[in-house]
Amino acid sequence: MKTTALVFGLMAVFSVAQAEEKKKIYKYTDENGVTHYTETKPNDNYEEADLPALSVVPSAPINDTSNTNSNAKSGEQADPSAVEEFAIIEPVNEQNIWGTGGKLTAKVGSLTAAQQANYQVQFIVDGKKNKPADDTTQVFENIYRGEHTVQALLINRYNKKVIKKSQTVTFYMHQNSKK
Repeated sequence: MKTTALVFGLMAVFSVAQAEEKKKIYKYTDENGVTHYTETKPNDNYEEADLPALSVVPSAPINDTSNTNSNAKSGEQADPSAVEEFAIIEPVNEQNIWGTGGKLTAKVGSLTAAQQANYQVQFIVDGKKNKPADDTTQVFENIYRGEHTVQALLINRYNKKVIKKSQTVTFYMHQNSKK
């Protein structure tokens, strides 16, 4: 008896659910050519709409591995603006620089477009911070004979915080003697 009542109850719930899915839709096109749709028929101008059956496709998560970081934990996406390695590539450590007229070209490794959108590079020459710039290469003048150091900072362009520091490079500036 209880089983029969349970079966009838489930059938009633199922038929109500099906009836809810198959609601009628009415449409009406006004004098301006605008078509109106409704679930209730407000007046005789509305006719039952001949609509195709609704197709529902369940969503599925996207497994995009194109931006994953090998060091990231499983399931995490790598930040495209994250800088893994930040190093000065010019001048090299212990380099002797000759005949530049007192000019030094300092350069860090390249940054992606996403990284350039978020960061600036600031060079420190002999302990003196220079203005942060958008370029990864900067030329400094009046670097006289002798031992010098250069370091680069990666600066967040929005909050001005230092994100990364490069190694400190020591180089030696030499100039030809004037006769």
